[in-house]
Amino acid sequence: MKEYKILSGVNPTEYEHPFDRQSLDRLERTRGLDLLTDKVLDHGLEKFLHIKHTGDNVRVESHNIPELHALLIKACQILDMDDLPQLYIHLEDKIQSFSSGEKRRIVVISSGAVDLLTEEELLFLIGREIGHIKSNHVVYRMMAESLQLVSQIISEMTLGIGNLLSMPLKVALMHWYRLSEFTADRAGLLVCQNPEVAGQAFLKMAGLPAKFAGRVSVDDLRKQAQDFDNIQETNFDKFIRFAASYENPQPFTVIRAAQLFDWVDQGHYEFVLNRGRKVLTKEVGNNCPRCMSPYEVGDKFCTQCGFNLTTLAES
Repeated sequence: MKEYKILSGVNPTEYEHPFDRQSLDRLERTRGLDLLTDKVLDHGLEKFLHIKHTGDNVRVESHNIPELHALLIKACQILDMDDLPQLYIHLEDKIQSFSSGEKRRIVVISSGAVDLLTEEELLFLIGREIGHIKSNHVVYRMMAESLQLVSQIISEMTLGIGNLLSMPLKVALMHWYRLSEFTADRAGLLVCQNPEVAGQAFLKMAGLPAKFAGRVSVDDLRKQAQDFDNIQETNFDKFIRFAASYENPQPFTVIRAAQLFDWVDQGHYEFVLNRGRKVLTKEVGNNCPRCMSPYEVGDKFCTQCGFNLTTLAES
């Protein structure tokens, strides 16, 4: 079994991408953000999304799909997050994932991700979402992912704040939304702890068909990322790249790969990874699925939270 370092006490600022921080600072200085956030949450956006995601997707638990539930536990252990979110699968051929909920946290992955990704690549994907949660990205990301609903909520408000969701605020929100993915990618790598695995996941996200798996290498992706980065920065080219990015809710996959490879090449990934002292060597089955505390073979109940461990044997 591969050994995974547990990053005890890790702070998201240790792996936060500077583009994420800069764009978040600009977003939080944008007029109307605080009022917009309060009003939208007061009108039940989080509750609506929770009902939507939990009512239309399949919940993963230790007794039904233990191998996926174990990956969620492992990702939380590695990033030192005590609050275990619920995991759901939704029907979608593409490789997708997202997290939602500030009070009742959930992680959703697509059926396409489960079908196309290896276990380690799924660990990278789930680790990305745990990174979003740990970095407190979820509220703003919920708003960005639900702009149409947010606009509807705002349009129904009175007291002269109907135009609260202004164009500058929309642009700032969506700009940060895209760049927050860079931080999440770093979190995913810290969880799967293998740059090759992250690269393979990016290849599949970019559309590499399953029948051609292994025909395009991570080195090919690195070269493509380098070529993309070396495109001449004329004013016209800047406009084209901005326009293409504006239509895409996430940064180009190749750009994300380039940023992550650069983080690795500069030694920052190893620096953060090697801060850990504890090593996860036990099978995940020896950790309580509710509170993640270790237990001994033969224990019937978790000594920390009282979870009935005999249900694991029955499953």
